[in-house]
Amino acid sequence: MKIIAVLDDHPLLLEGVTSFLNNQLGYKVYSFLEEVSLIEFLDTTKVDLVLMDMQLLNTSGLDVCLQVKKLFPVVPVVALSNLADRNLIFQFMRNGGNGYILKDVSNDEFLRCVQLGLDGKKALCDRAKDLYAGAVTSMEDLPRLTRREKEILTMVADGYTSNQIAEKLFLSPVTIETHRRNLLTKFKVKNMVELVQFALTHKLLGL
Repeated sequence: MKIIAVLDDHPLLLEGVTSFLNNQLGYKVYSFLEEVSLIEFLDTTKVDLVLMDMQLLNTSGLDVCLQVKKLFPVVPVVALSNLADRNLIFQFMRNGGNGYILKDVSNDEFLRCVQLGLDGKKALCDRAKDLYAGAVTSMEDLPRLTRREKEILTMVADGYTSNQIAEKLFLSPVTIETHRRNLLTKFKVKNMVELVQFALTHKLLGL
């Protein structure tokens, strides 16, 4: 008997998924509306697979995935979401996720992905697989930040001025301004606000 835990803060959707899986042979499914209850359950029960929504009431699926993987690294975690966003899929997989299933898949595709997750394989539905592949390709095509550029951009994101950055890095303000202009050119953005947002979205700063 395979134990599956499902986390979703929409009671009707949660009940539907739980009931559907419980009607399949070989599955025992437990449902949770809050991540705290899920973590407590994982702490006392050997679970073979976690399915979770990405939009939760108090947090995000990205954060919960990180938390689960930190505490229970061998438990497969698969997203079950209506958000067909390639960057979100990429970030979820980067956070340790084992798959991503969109909620509009057929019953057969859903069960296929669930079984892949239980088998320890990458459980991506067909559409999510295409989106993820596109995100990986996009990331590979991004310009690379040097150590110094990442250092400066991180300080800009933290609200430091060029003069303050120069003082902390023992460089001249002119050098910092040159780096800032080069970064704008390198990433083809109009200003530092756009660049910081881009860097955060694509996890270029390691924050």
